[in-house]
Amino acid sequence: MKKKIDKKIANKKKDNKVKAFFKTIGPKVGKFLNDPRPIIIVLIVLCILFIVAFANFKSKYRFYSGNYVSDTISIRRINAYFHPKVNSFFSSGATYTGEAKKVYQYRIGYYYEYGKDLVFIKEATDSLETAIDLGDIINKTSYYDYSEFASGESLVFTRQARENLGKLHFMVFASTTKEEDDDFDIEIDCPIDFTSF
Repeated sequence: MKKKIDKKIANKKKDNKVKAFFKTIGPKVGKFLNDPRPIIIVLIVLCILFIVAFANFKSKYRFYSGNYVSDTISIRRINAYFHPKVNSFFSSGATYTGEAKKVYQYRIGYYYEYGKDLVFIKEATDSLETAIDLGDIINKTSYYDYSEFASGESLVFTRQARENLGKLHFMVFASTTKEEDDDFDIEIDCPIDFTSF
């Protein structure tokens, strides 16, 4: 019987301690929740988390679109799409409206700026036995429709390429002489106005 009474007294002391704890903490919690500063701080933290999450989303999912028009070359549409699983690049063929020239060698393609260098994404290159009209070569070799899995080993769109694709160029290197020394006497640089969405 004495054990039961001692247990009841111990329980009552615990209840009194809990009640005393809530009596001292309760007003402080109420004051804290009625103050607008904590709510503002929570909203600021949520905004920061949202911005970080959006930046992370944007770095994984990116869409570029652009075109190029000049007196020499015009390209109607260029698109690039990056996704965590698939990367794709599309370019409608370029139309050459410059001076007619016959060439023996050419390198035509898309390059991006990396520091002071130009790194190619896609290009067509060839050395010819007989000279062909530059306009015909550009019209036939400048169309690209390329897709790749983003988890492959030999990617065209590496991280470096994806980060620098905003500095895209369509370039034409051609030679009117037959010597194969990569000394091109025709160079056309078309900086693409590439917008990221």
